[in-house]
Amino acid sequence: MTGERAVKLVFADLDDSFLARDKSIPAANLAALDLLAARGGCFVPCTGRKVEGVPAELMAHPATRFAVGSNGGIVMDARTGEVLHRSLMSVETVCRVYEQVRDLDVSFDAFVDGHVYAERARYDAMAGYGIDEVNLRVIRSLREPFEVTIPELIAGYDGVEKVTLYCADGPTREATREILATFDELSLTTSHPKNFEFMAKNTSKGSALTWLCAHLGIDQSATVAFGDSSNDVPMLMAAGDGVAVGNAAPEIKAAADHVCASCDDGGPGLYLRALLDA
Repeated sequence: MTGERAVKLVFADLDDSFLARDKSIPAANLAALDLLAARGGCFVPCTGRKVEGVPAELMAHPATRFAVGSNGGIVMDARTGEVLHRSLMSVETVCRVYEQVRDLDVSFDAFVDGHVYAERARYDAMAGYGIDEVNLRVIRSLREPFEVTIPELIAGYDGVEKVTLYCADGPTREATREILATFDELSLTTSHPKNFEFMAKNTSKGSALTWLCAHLGIDQSATVAFGDSSNDVPMLMAAGDGVAVGNAAPEIKAAADHVCASCDDGGPGLYLRALLDA
């Protein structure tokens, strides 16, 4: 695109959006990043993962200048590793939530300072939650299991970016949802049929997009965002052009401005290339 509507920032969720469902990066997406870099645009991986979980190929790409992790809990300079912005829950709040759900058959994974802390027993139990093998492998690879409790693991930190809870079954999920809904100081979302994720109030991928645009002095109308899940909706709504991938659920597509091809078909790359060539 040219003129006032030129694309300056492209935000993209990773899993089942910019990455195919097998976690590979479609060739069409990489080709679009090459073109974006040549046109002076910037790519921003915007993920529920910790920033360190962004594939190295994407972090090293010339188009990638910033990265958002933990559903907006952290914004980082992708080239220097400098943390530019954090939105944290207090350790005390996270511990209060932990006490409410500790007897449920759920994981409780705390994202803090480049780590995802997990209790060993809960980490092991996730194998029986019905999570597909591809996602389970990635989920477990990004976590650090310990024999001590989450309150012990996060003690001494100045805050927590995000907590993810994977649930054993439907009744456990409903019980977890009811507990989390009582905490007004949290933002609650989900990125997988088996999980809940919570961050500090008013923290989301959308708030991170808004913050980065203000930090850089870029109008949000000059941004495009791609996503597939509920945790992507605030980002799709904050972007100048919010695009749901073809494999997204109907409610996610309804929240988007446009729909592109599926993640497996390189939908974001195909859409972005057409946009940049227009």
